[in-house]
Amino acid sequence: MNIIPRIDDEDYDPTVSPLVSQWIPPRGFSNPGHYRAAIDSLNHSHVTWRSYERRRHIMPFQDICWYSGWIMADSNRMVRHLPERVLRQYGNVQTIPRPPTDIELLAADDVAQAFTEFALHVLSHQQTGHPVLDNQSWTHTRG
Repeated sequence: MNIIPRIDDEDYDPTVSPLVSQWIPPRGFSNPGHYRAAIDSLNHSHVTWRSYERRRHIMPFQDICWYSGWIMADSNRMVRHLPERVLRQYGNVQTIPRPPTDIELLAADDVAQAFTEFALHVLSHQQTGHPVLDNQSWTHTRG
């Protein structure tokens, strides 16, 4: 199910491009407010939880993906990267994560230093939780 119509990108190369690059949204589909009802009506079967699972042979999962903290897009823009808030997309049971506001704002130099020492800031096995098994219906029911 696609909420927003999309056009296939003929230049898409799965060996080097992100999965989302295989489609181009048509003009006029930039306001998600028009799609709120469709988004709100989604259930478990409508969601691709592990979108990159089929691409692991191209790009293996790396521990740096579990880095949790601030990252820099450039020297003027820093954002929180919190994989513990989307564990289900990594194939794990989603737990109640810490609030994003619990992460103290750092200076740009400190963010760069923390990222170079990413191994000190990755989620532990306890924080990543347990993998979801396909036969566990409770992992994808409302309530």
